[in-house]
Amino acid sequence: MTVVTTSRKPVPEVRTLARDLAFSIGAEYVTRGKAGMGDLFSLAGSVLVVSKSGPFFLILVYDGGEPVVEIRVRSFAVEERPGAIARGLFVSDRPVYEALKDHVDVVFAGESLTGHRIVFDGTQRRRYTLKVAS
Repeated sequence: MTVVTTSRKPVPEVRTLARDLAFSIGAEYVTRGKAGMGDLFSLAGSVLVVSKSGPFFLILVYDGGEPVVEIRVRSFAVEERPGAIARGLFVSDRPVYEALKDHVDVVFAGESLTGHRIVFDGTQRRRYTLKVAS
């Protein structure tokens, strides 16, 4: 099982991003509150922590309590999703795909996405496009 959570005191956009990310990959969203990292690691094999650090949004992936990858997101856009929902993450950056493929539902979409992007569908007809810092 995979768990998605946030930093301890997230801004509302980080909380919404984390909830929709969890929805997209079929993970459980856990409100962080005062829970420490050890508490989170005891819940699941893979833990994704979404936070904001300066100008970047960060997605930190842990497996078995060990850090696997840090994805730095320069910005993201949310638009209304046309058509049917697509589950999972669609990634155009090969190193990001390779780092995530053993931990979350991810598809390499380098042929159909431009630049360094992650695209996923959230709740309420939202589609996210994350611009990954290279």
